[in-house]
Amino acid sequence: MAAYNNDSLCGNKALPLRKIVHMSGVAVPFIADIYGREYAALALAGATLVFLIMEAIKPAEKKRYLYGLLWRKGEKEVFALDPLFYILSFFVLLGLSYFVNEGICYASMVVLALGDGVAPLIGRLGRWRLPGSCKTVEGTTGGIILSSIVGFYFVGVLAVIGSVAGMVTECSISRHDNLFIPFAALVAMLLGKALF
Repeated sequence: MAAYNNDSLCGNKALPLRKIVHMSGVAVPFIADIYGREYAALALAGATLVFLIMEAIKPAEKKRYLYGLLWRKGEKEVFALDPLFYILSFFVLLGLSYFVNEGICYASMVVLALGDGVAPLIGRLGRWRLPGSCKTVEGTTGGIILSSIVGFYFVGVLAVIGSVAGMVTECSISRHDNLFIPFAALVAMLLGKALF
């Protein structure tokens, strides 16, 4: 979610395994582009099934190691909404790709998967905290750079506009950012395409 500096003032810490799973979502736009949206939808359906199974077994898993690697403190006793919103955002973007520029939809997925995924990992090493936040300049910058580079495959230079918009949104939203990041990127790239 956020690029947290590793100190006691910052509540949630980045969970590396969770972030690896988060970043693996970058496969979805490539599957859609190379093999077709139907295969990407199947991959998302499979991810949804795995997520629901993990949620179902969560009460029995709480004494095992995996439990602490995937679920945040606030998600351990309740249904985890953020992963569900992540999958839902991918499904909506995949559906929108039939009506809106598909490259922009795919690049928006990249911003969510990689930009939001890498920010807390880099942010843990960061020294410059953004004002009034646990998020760091280094984490946000890393998210912009990585998602711009990968998103370039789908939309060229527009990926930079989407990455900046997505990561600025990530810095501004503390809850359920998986719903807001990709659509901020989408709107910014659509505006950028219209204006330039």
